[in-house]
Amino acid sequence: MAVHFHLQPLLDLAMQRSDDAAQALMRFKQVWQEAELKQGQLETYLAEYRNRLQGNTQGGLSIDLWRDYQAFISKLEIAIKAQEEEVERCRVRWEQSQLEWQAREREVKAYDTLRERHVSAQQANEEKQEQRQQDEFARTQHRNRSVSED
Repeated sequence: MAVHFHLQPLLDLAMQRSDDAAQALMRFKQVWQEAELKQGQLETYLAEYRNRLQGNTQGGLSIDLWRDYQAFISKLEIAIKAQEEEVERCRVRWEQSQLEWQAREREVKAYDTLRERHVSAQQANEEKQEQRQQDEFARTQHRNRSVSED
């Protein structure tokens, strides 16, 4: 009869924590990618707006319109800088989450190694017990033959 692995609740908890950490890792990666996408969109919009400004300046532009373009470009540059910082924060959160997930995976592996050792020890004990039973059966059979031969 197999003996229950007494650390199974801890293994189950470690596996749940690892799954939770993996899901968090995926969420942080998605947020990071979305932040990078937003940064790219802002940079594309800035380039388009600068091209419009350049095109409009060649045809003549009032000073007020030129100032408006410059003010908007400045705001876009500030937004891009803020988005760059957000992308960096997202990357750092993802890296921290990755470290957390790796730690949780090591914990699962440690408990799983203990479980495997437990199973191996159980199998060895069962094999020894089965061998003892077979030896005892063989001795009994040998005695019975010896007694019937006499």
